[in-house]
Amino acid sequence: MGYTPQKKALKKQKTASSPLDGVKSGWEQKKPVVFFVLGFVVLMILFYIFWLSDFAQEGLQKSIVHINAKLASTFLNIFGMQTKAVNEILSSPAYSISIARGCDAIEAMALFASALLAFPSGWIRKIAGLLIGLLILFSLNILRIVSLFLTGIHYPKAFEFMHVEFWQVAFILFAVGLWIFWIKWSRKGGTHAEK
Repeated sequence: MGYTPQKKALKKQKTASSPLDGVKSGWEQKKPVVFFVLGFVVLMILFYIFWLSDFAQEGLQKSIVHINAKLASTFLNIFGMQTKAVNEILSSPAYSISIARGCDAIEAMALFASALLAFPSGWIRKIAGLLIGLLILFSLNILRIVSLFLTGIHYPKAFEFMHVEFWQVAFILFAVGLWIFWIKWSRKGGTHAEK
């Protein structure tokens, strides 16, 4: 009744999917992950280009290490440890440590910041997460320095384990955990609506 084999063939053509439809569908599903990974990698490359520059190594990094030593010294002195901080050296009559590059938590903070900034979310929550997260990581690093100083005084044999094995792994895991917590928090508020 007006339905010819040609019309059947046209209908089949319209309903049959082309190979490109599968590629498009796959791309749409993977696009957020691809953009996240690319964004993260680009941000980390930019961080290392900056962080390995003479300006960062000679000026900024030394200042950050000194601030870490000063704050750790202040905290230890609250408990009567009689410490002082001179540049990267934190010392007391009983013990001293040198806060070197890598003990400043900057790389862990950069990992956290890059992952947070590359993740698809609203800018208000990104900025809030970035500020709070970096403050928490900075504070944790002061706690790490204090604990290493006290370990060196009271349990010197455990110092190397605490410094290399425990704190380095714990700090990275904490930074990743903090990022995951931020993702869950940012998803609760429907952040895609925020700009």
